[in-house]
Amino acid sequence: MRPSSVRTATAGMAVAFTLVTACSTSSGGGSGTATSGSTSGSTSDTASGTTTSATSGTGQAKNNASTCSPGTTSSADAGVRAAQAAINKAGGTTEAWDGPTTGSKARKKGATVVYIPSNSSNQGDTAVLAGFQEAAKVLGWKVKVIDGRGTTANNVAAFDQALALKPAGIVVSSFDPASSASEFAKAKADGIPVVGNHTGGLAGPHSSAPALFTNITSDPATIAKIATDCAIVASNGRAGVAIYGCGTEFAACETKENAMVATLKSCKGCTLLNRTDYPFEDLTQRQGGISAAAVQKYRSKLTYLLSINDGYWDASIPALKAVGVRAGGPPAMIAAGDGSTAAFQRIRTGQYQIATVAEPLNEHGWQAADELNRALSGAQPSTYVTYPHIVTSVNVNAEGGAKNTYDPTNGYRTHYQAIWGVQAG
Repeated sequence: MRPSSVRTATAGMAVAFTLVTACSTSSGGGSGTATSGSTSGSTSDTASGTTTSATSGTGQAKNNASTCSPGTTSSADAGVRAAQAAINKAGGTTEAWDGPTTGSKARKKGATVVYIPSNSSNQGDTAVLAGFQEAAKVLGWKVKVIDGRGTTANNVAAFDQALALKPAGIVVSSFDPASSASEFAKAKADGIPVVGNHTGGLAGPHSSAPALFTNITSDPATIAKIATDCAIVASNGRAGVAIYGCGTEFAACETKENAMVATLKSCKGCTLLNRTDYPFEDLTQRQGGISAAAVQKYRSKLTYLLSINDGYWDASIPALKAVGVRAGGPPAMIAAGDGSTAAFQRIRTGQYQIATVAEPLNEHGWQAADELNRALSGAQPSTYVTYPHIVTSVNVNAEGGAKNTYDPTNGYRTHYQAIWGVQAG
């Protein structure tokens, strides 16, 4: 994610257009929509199913899971047509610049700034760091990186270490503002502005984190809706879905899961079979077994797996292979963030995952530099929110996809340099 704003897993986890006709239907799914909430560490079943002792290759439906793509649909279902329209918007090119055109000139040349990734093994943190380092070089800043090492306690310790350095500013990535509240307050008291990436459940400045100058992220609810729309389109409105996330542990995680449930409710022929929440740091140990158990229980009813982050599928695939799930599914995997390298490769080669809703991670690094520069100038944040991009087999090589990332062709580097009044050396 890019978790999107959730704490990353332990070290070792990888995370994390041509107009065409929409895909054919899937025979999976059921009728009616059932919803359920759940608490951290719990599993909630929302449709009947029989637990089986299926072994490898047993109980699998015909390989008929399909994908979604920008294009047209002949469906008479208004919900499917609306979902297709959302896919078309999210799957197109992003050549036009819709970000800020005015702001603060470059400040604090030669200053040291600190970037704290919640976990340096999470691409949702490190890809933003790469963009931030690019931009900082243009601004003339020195960047100190302190790894948060993937747990709340280590994140807090890294924040304390950064404060002790008395830098000009700090960027934190995938932090929980509540658990680091005292550190945020100390930074504010010391006059050190803090910009967040995926820090909190909302984009921009927000009341739940008053000491945070601003938070950079695409809207988590929009990301989750688009991911769910993919399942609706791919199944022609008959998806049988299981959802995986970390529930109330992080605001953005809960926001994404709730948006998935709400979007499925709009699909009359779709069924929410299961929603499972547990601590994000347990992902690599637990998700494989959880996914395999769902396949064995729901069998042909389970046609799509939705998660809040690509990393869930890194952990799931070996276990699903063991119970006979084939590369094309069903069930097929869709992630509501972040557009990891592994996700692009799976989508390109037709290996289990059919879509990811990616954020422009390198651009977010440049935006983080711009927001921090505004803070150092005493200006207000830009409030710019990037729109997410769905990646499928149709557009996987576009918009930076050939390099396994979403890097929009909107000229963001040139636009930010114009705002700052500087040029790359």
